[in-house]
Amino acid sequence: MTLTLNLSSTQNGKQSGADVVLLTTQVDAQTQAFSDAATSGARVFLCHVYEQGGRTHLTFSLPFNLLLEMARLNSAHPKNNKSSAEEFINRPLIQQHVDEIAKYLLETDNYILPPFIFNSTTPIRVFAFGAGAVKFGYAVVPTNVELYVTDGQHRIKAVEKAIMLRPELRDDSATVLVIREDDLDQIHQDFADCAKTRPIPPALLAAFDVSNVLARLTRQLTKELVIFDGRIDKVSRTVGKDPNYLFTMNQLKVCTAEFLFGSSRKQVIESRSNQKKGESSLLLAKAKIFYAEFCQNNDAWKPLLKPASETANLDLYTLRQQRIDFNSVGFQIISKLGHLIFFGKEFTDEERSQLIKAVANLDYTRDSKLWQNNVVLVDDEGNKKIVTQMAALDKAFNVALKEIDKQTGIRLIG
Repeated sequence: MTLTLNLSSTQNGKQSGADVVLLTTQVDAQTQAFSDAATSGARVFLCHVYEQGGRTHLTFSLPFNLLLEMARLNSAHPKNNKSSAEEFINRPLIQQHVDEIAKYLLETDNYILPPFIFNSTTPIRVFAFGAGAVKFGYAVVPTNVELYVTDGQHRIKAVEKAIMLRPELRDDSATVLVIREDDLDQIHQDFADCAKTRPIPPALLAAFDVSNVLARLTRQLTKELVIFDGRIDKVSRTVGKDPNYLFTMNQLKVCTAEFLFGSSRKQVIESRSNQKKGESSLLLAKAKIFYAEFCQNNDAWKPLLKPASETANLDLYTLRQQRIDFNSVGFQIISKLGHLIFFGKEFTDEERSQLIKAVANLDYTRDSKLWQNNVVLVDDEGNKKIVTQMAALDKAFNVALKEIDKQTGIRLIG
């Protein structure tokens, strides 16, 4: 029994994506698909068929070589099409974004790429079978079919670039969703709708992205150092007025970068992204020693050497209002000083302990003259506001350097 579904016509004001011929068995569907392809020179692809939003969707799994062969781009030019970008299917191609994805593909063994979304201006004939909402089918795709990329143009170009340097990627595959759509406004709307997914908050990204050496080391610190365990917000963008959390995960990652690399600037972090496992273990060990010894010598931080479950009455929000070291910019300064102690000049164990004690004993209250007119500014109403700009941090760091030199007689630099 053969049932042809007239899905190429308009339904509820929307077009469908395929001519679907529904057959009783898989054998019937397969036979008719290959018979149809033999007379037209088309290729047959396995696919799933389903309805969504009034349109028929076809989902394929294609090897990268076919993906690149079949994909068509229609991108606006960033300079020439500033006033006519809406006439093209794709936004202007951003080469930096392409390079970032290609770098990810080249450096990550167990990478993952989201599905690509293509649109076809003409229906694709599918011989399908099954009775459920999702049907299995054989799509007969003409060799001259034009499948324009609705979502994924940067990934397409990145795959193309990465394969040139890593040819074995040709054997990998990706998922492709094909929708019939010849209305340019709707194609643009499809792209815009795809972009409405809520981005991953920086704190959650820092907690989840174990492929990044800095994120991985930061996560280990939150688990292996009692100071941070249970006191780092791994979801939110800010800790706000929450009295139970020190920093967000992203804030701690920035501070960790200052300790490990001496800077949290993007270019410095990226240049140190390929740490070997043995090196990472050593970096983690040094960070744990520094932060633990800092807390041991600082009265405000010393209570954090107890588990969070035993310090329920510790109000970290109040401490943030009183001090700079319970704000991320202050902890960046501390971490940056720690970098010089552990990764700068060679110091004896005694000198290192003396230096850490001096860092811990600096006056971190907002009233301290050390931080005035750098990371602490007084507004017209007399409120002492924390400033987080990098220039202010660098200025405060240099002030702290001079103060430690004065207290210890040990120069951290030079």
